[in-house]
Amino acid sequence: MILIAVLAVIAVVLWFLPDLIGQGNRHQAVSERAGSKKEEPAARPEGTDKPGKMAEPDGNDASGKDETTQEQPFLVQITDDDPSIAYVLVRMQNAAGLLPLPLEGEYTRTIRQKMADGSEAVNVLHLTSNGVWMEESNCEGHDCINEGEVTLENREERVLWNMIICLPHQLSLELITREEALQMIGQKK
Repeated sequence: MILIAVLAVIAVVLWFLPDLIGQGNRHQAVSERAGSKKEEPAARPEGTDKPGKMAEPDGNDASGKDETTQEQPFLVQITDDDPSIAYVLVRMQNAAGLLPLPLEGEYTRTIRQKMADGSEAVNVLHLTSNGVWMEESNCEGHDCINEGEVTLENREERVLWNMIICLPHQLSLELITREEALQMIGQKK
């Protein structure tokens, strides 16, 4: 139990270290759909017709974007017509948002971030109706891939509980229920 607490503290310190030493905003987050064989289910069409309000990497509403900005696939608001029972909270250096678990089937999302040294950090998330795992990453060590799948059933029994963390890319995934998501974004009814 002590080991888990120590690992959690180390992860948090490493996550916020750039901000503590004055190197905040060193990543430019851009996310796009993965070019995979698996398609997102028909219940989740691409674009602004998805249930929920969309966000841009800088936090602006998607309706005010210019032509050079790619649409951010994150929800920032959960609407009543959104039937999802769980979400993946994705946190990056300069962006955060929710990805809904599909009601059936599975899909992937590619998260791309421009690093301070000019390189591109790439993480491919795989979402199913019951959980999420890191399918691919170009980080060293691939610890995030080796962390395995977080499901609604195992999220309280894993070493990192409901999280998958890619420390080199400063990216974390957290599987949360609909109720937890509503509470987190202040929409609790």
